[in-house]
Amino acid sequence: MKRLLPCLSIAPLVVAVAACSPDDDTTTWRDYGRDVADEGGGPTDEGGGPIEIVEARDMFEVDVDGDGFSPATGDCDETEPRINPAAFEVPGNGRDDDCDGGIDEAEGCDCHPDPNLPDGVDLCDERFLLSWEDRCFAAACGSGFGTLTRFGDPSNGLAPRFGCAYTLLGTAPLDIALCNPEYCPGGRRQPGTDYYESGWFDTCETVAHESDPSPSGSDGALICDTHQLVLRLRAPRNAVGFSFDFVYLSTEYPEWVDQGFNDTFYAILERPATGERRNISFDEGGHEIEVDNAFFEHPPVTDLAGTGYDGMCTNEDFTRTVCGSSTGWLRTAWEIAPGEEFTLTFSIHDEGDGIYDSTVILDNFQWSPDPVDPGTIII
Repeated sequence: MKRLLPCLSIAPLVVAVAACSPDDDTTTWRDYGRDVADEGGGPTDEGGGPIEIVEARDMFEVDVDGDGFSPATGDCDETEPRINPAAFEVPGNGRDDDCDGGIDEAEGCDCHPDPNLPDGVDLCDERFLLSWEDRCFAAACGSGFGTLTRFGDPSNGLAPRFGCAYTLLGTAPLDIALCNPEYCPGGRRQPGTDYYESGWFDTCETVAHESDPSPSGSDGALICDTHQLVLRLRAPRNAVGFSFDFVYLSTEYPEWVDQGFNDTFYAILERPATGERRNISFDEGGHEIEVDNAFFEHPPVTDLAGTGYDGMCTNEDFTRTVCGSSTGWLRTAWEIAPGEEFTLTFSIHDEGDGIYDSTVILDNFQWSPDPVDPGTIII
């Protein structure tokens, strides 16, 4: 008769197989790789026949918890399916979630001298970041992307949320020295720093439905100076959600609210498995992160000193003395399936014209092992 042994212990470093007597709790441990039954002195079943013993080396290749990994392929805990080499380290839980031999607390990956755009967002694990690219539809492509340890004055309210730096996407050059002097009197970002040499329309177009950055389709608006960061990701096996933090700044606010100059930031999620393609960052009213949005601080609360988004109003008839503002720090969270591959595109553009500009700061991308409430909140 052939039977599998009822006693199995798989530990991180030791695998053992035991024969258990049905009549007592005596356990006989087997030598690794030997078949005692063949030697004539092994255990027998109730009928006197030998029991076929499963060797330890065979059990070493068994995926007991069904997570796609066995001890032979790096699984260090066959009692917990959320612990395996395709998991991420959950900060503070005291466990080696990814089976790399250590309890690794989260650390920023943007503290080296030359962080790239995903580094600034704190996405640097190649197991989960499959690829990335930056896209630009403007005459001065490249100068609207960057990573900084602080945007503006060192003492303002825009310190990184995690690590040493963050990533910026802007419809104006991040370096004020690159702005068009005609639209940057006195070296200030206001009243605008359009990407053009001779006119607006070399970087602006009334976009067709298929090329509008909006997932919901074109509304016929003039779209200018689009900058995008495209991230192709694979969710860890122990993740059921993700989140990221951001601040949206614009010189359009407040003097051009409800005037059609509705510069916009999208976080576009594309999930091939479900066919979903949608913007996941919006206010309680369902509005995208735009100038006409409930998250803007009025009057400004966040200190924006040195960013250029704290400048004087450009409209002489406007009664306020300071124009430009931001949302303050926000957090968007969304659900995802463990192991799912998906694309997340951060996109920003000027709307209505390319003159008055906007910027988004992105930081602190995090995976979540627990269910999240989809949406955007103030933090």
